[in-house]
Amino acid sequence: MNAAVENDVKGEAEAFLIAEARLLDAGRFEEWLALFAEDGFYWVPAAPGQSDPLNHLSIFYEDKSVLGMRVRRLGHPRVYSAQPAPRTVHLVGNVTAARGGEPGIDCEVRSAVMVAEYRPGQAADRRLWAGQQTHKLRRTPEGWRIVLKRVDLVDCDAVHGILAVPI
Repeated sequence: MNAAVENDVKGEAEAFLIAEARLLDAGRFEEWLALFAEDGFYWVPAAPGQSDPLNHLSIFYEDKSVLGMRVRRLGHPRVYSAQPAPRTVHLVGNVTAARGGEPGIDCEVRSAVMVAEYRPGQAADRRLWAGQQTHKLRRTPEGWRIVLKRVDLVDCDAVHGILAVPI
């Protein structure tokens, strides 16, 4: 594959990741959820190098229907775990992208991510997460859709408390 084609895929993928981060930071969780394919999963492993979400504990391993319940809960006025509403900033960098190498995956994107969260009035009002992300994407007529979003946190095996919003 020539470098121009790879650069086009990388540019598209990077723009997609930035748009996803902006939706999360703006609290537009319904729109974020719409970025997932119907068979999509969101996975945050609980151990370094974890290769299996089904036979090991994970911080999150949720399909689109469970993510939908999480998003609806986040929008409910009596969600005390998200009060006051957290403010976040996602920083995405070191993006690499390649054509997908498995059926149903058109692009695999790897990136570094840092998320700063501020929750006024909370005992630990500032938190920071950092890790590596892998997005497996499928191209649809509506644009890229997430088949898998995996976030490998640097401190995945630490105690995190309530993670009210997606990383």
